[in-house]
Amino acid sequence: MRRYRLEHASEKDETVIIEGDEFHHIVDVCRQSEGAKFEVLTPSGFALLVEIENVGKKIAQARVLERRQIPPLKKPWIHLVMSVPKIATLEAVMEKAVELGVYKIHPFFSDYSFVKTQKGILQNKRARFEKIIQSATQQSGRGDWMGLEDPCDLHQILQRFQSSSKAKGIFAYEGAGELSLQQAIAGDTNLENLWIFVGSEGGFSTQEVEIFKKVNLFPISLGQQVLRVETACVTLLGIIKYQLDLF
Repeated sequence: MRRYRLEHASEKDETVIIEGDEFHHIVDVCRQSEGAKFEVLTPSGFALLVEIENVGKKIAQARVLERRQIPPLKKPWIHLVMSVPKIATLEAVMEKAVELGVYKIHPFFSDYSFVKTQKGILQNKRARFEKIIQSATQQSGRGDWMGLEDPCDLHQILQRFQSSSKAKGIFAYEGAGELSLQQAIAGDTNLENLWIFVGSEGGFSTQEVEIFKKVNLFPISLGQQVLRVETACVTLLGIIKYQLDLF
């Protein structure tokens, strides 16, 4: 079934008004007409099954048939911290992160980042990134909106990590990991935030590895093969969700 997120829809609505860009997407692009049924995702985490009753030139009205609450993300919330890769790679990871229940993505600039300075490169693509998140949210039926932070430097991202409550962090490392991934995430029943650091092409420098260790970030290995950024992210997220029963 098709799903669309409407920013002004409420779980208390008996009718849903579709207008503006949402009207264009649902009616003009997806060709939903009178009698069509689909789900509307609300900002408060509800899914409304609606049926379009009438369509005008710029506005449509749909009647609510059923409503259900979408379960919130389980804790610990996953923070995916990425050394800024190529933009196409970032976009691919972003889509999969929404589907895999990442709470928030934090891009940052490291020694081997593909993009090394801010200069508005990522900020200028914010609208496109938000559309990718929206599309993946609708496709997956996720109730909340994945956060996307503005890029920052290593010092700033480590401050965010250290100020996070009941948090633990790990980073994927091509060298020898001190713990297995299972060991690194096991045993803490009060964990609320899990931070996963993934490098860009080239991984992390030896200086960055030492900095990570000083703030209790644990290096873990994903095996003998060197994985692409997008492969490492999806692999880590899948294993973590399985080990922590977050599905």
